[in-house]
Amino acid sequence: MSRLTAAAVVFILSALVPFFVRWLRARRWGLAVNVYVDRDDPRPKEICGYLAEIASRLDERPERMRVVFHARCSGGRAPALDLEKDRRLRVDVDGRRSEKVDLRARWIADHPVPLDLRRAVLYIDPVDANRFRVMTAPPFPVPRSVYLIASLLATAGLVFFAPEPVALALGASIGRATAAK
Repeated sequence: MSRLTAAAVVFILSALVPFFVRWLRARRWGLAVNVYVDRDDPRPKEICGYLAEIASRLDERPERMRVVFHARCSGGRAPALDLEKDRRLRVDVDGRRSEKVDLRARWIADHPVPLDLRRAVLYIDPVDANRFRVMTAPPFPVPRSVYLIASLLATAGLVFFAPEPVALALGASIGRATAAK
């Protein structure tokens, strides 16, 4: 294989790394559960019903899932998820209308509070048979050695005027950046 063919293969692979990372993350967290909220009149009771249904689904079959909220509401009517002092969840719309759902001993919040639900993605990871951890960013651990190898590859590519290692390092870093979103 000639150097030109090898360079082309490396550049194509580095361009595909971000898509591979997104595919791997989707496979790890299962299919997304899409929750569509009425854009004209978001109802907190309806959103609480979705959250209670997700909790009952996790009772039947504990598995990782992504919950994607689609609520393109105006700024004043944006639904938000908050925690009460007694650890109950409260869904609040426009500051006046709110509804509570009792998932006290079950919902472990690893997300910011209050959480704007206009375009939120919640990653739900069952901890045991009765509790689940809820995050806004997936835990996608990458060992530090991978970053060290990528930086050494990029440095070697820059020193020896070889674009292939730089392309691989950039592809890996872009893939990691898109996995965090």
